[in-house]
Amino acid sequence: MCTPLDPGPSARRQRSDSGEIVVRSSEIWHSDGSVVLQAGCTQFRVHWSVLSLHSSFFRDLQGLPQPPDEPQVEGCPLIQLSDSSEDLETVLKSLYDPLFFLQPSLPLSVIASHIRLGRKYDLKNILAAVVERLTYENPSTLEEYDRLIGPSGGYFPTKFEFYRGAFLDVLTLARENNLFGVLPCAYWRATFYTQAELFDGVQRPDGTLATLSPADIRLCILARIQMQKNQWDEGHSCGWLWTGGSERCKHNDSCGKSRTRLSQELVLKGEVRVFPQIDWMLERSKVCDACKEDGRIKLAEGRRKMWELLPSFFELPPWAELKMNCRCSCTRRCNAHIQKQIHTHTVTLIQSVREKSTAVRQSSSARPSSTPPT
Repeated sequence: MCTPLDPGPSARRQRSDSGEIVVRSSEIWHSDGSVVLQAGCTQFRVHWSVLSLHSSFFRDLQGLPQPPDEPQVEGCPLIQLSDSSEDLETVLKSLYDPLFFLQPSLPLSVIASHIRLGRKYDLKNILAAVVERLTYENPSTLEEYDRLIGPSGGYFPTKFEFYRGAFLDVLTLARENNLFGVLPCAYWRATFYTQAELFDGVQRPDGTLATLSPADIRLCILARIQMQKNQWDEGHSCGWLWTGGSERCKHNDSCGKSRTRLSQELVLKGEVRVFPQIDWMLERSKVCDACKEDGRIKLAEGRRKMWELLPSFFELPPWAELKMNCRCSCTRRCNAHIQKQIHTHTVTLIQSVREKSTAVRQSSSARPSSTPPT
């Protein structure tokens, strides 16, 4: 635990009583700042006005009276936060940079920092800006999903910087922060990894491992098995291969054999074609034009049905409920956390004042009386 000391004007670092060094941030230290935030052993000098503009938590905190013995740094109140210094520095940079969120792509770690602190300190606009990036990449409608995939069927995220284990980290981030609308698509993408990758993790560029919780690993494995089975049901994405061709088909035998051949190929390879590209699937089927026309209709209906079922494969409620929960839960949790923080600060303030008053009374009672006893 770092114990901050009041540094002189030219001091850049101080050693705490425990031996740890408290340092000023080399990037976030405004000489005309009015408050110092400390996370870990790093201090950041910023402005109440900037914090209050973006955060109702800091706006309310500024309005509270300060205890008489409140620690200060260069005349500024010192507020110690329980967050990591990396998270805090990342968020403070965006508060002071109006062009920060105009970047087309952001590191996923930067998005994660803003989500964690955005929810905790009610940074509504900041939180909305980063959550929008995840909802864009993990849409809640099939039409939006298809626009991301494109005709080629390939997908590469554009709103955050991709790396091999990124989809695992997106799922963990969405799960830990109750981004309910993001979860179905995030889970779906996590099933793209092999079982070995799910169990062992996937190495990130910095050498650390992207991993899932045991509960999420279980969900992904079981969901993949269930989707692989469910896709063949009549009315689902691959069911048209079993239900016969078009009534206008003039080559029933050859078209039937072509559908059977494709079905066997998909089954033997263990492919999960929950949302197959329609043109790709029809071309691969080698059936006649009449059967392709019929298959196009059935494929489109099957894909919509599978999208509707997608949340259920991961033990989630329906899409409509997920979207509603996402809006309501975020607001409730932010407000509850803010009220708790303000209450804690107020209790600390009152306790400090009472302790001061008690010390004064005890000092007065211990002082000898100036009037001699009669």
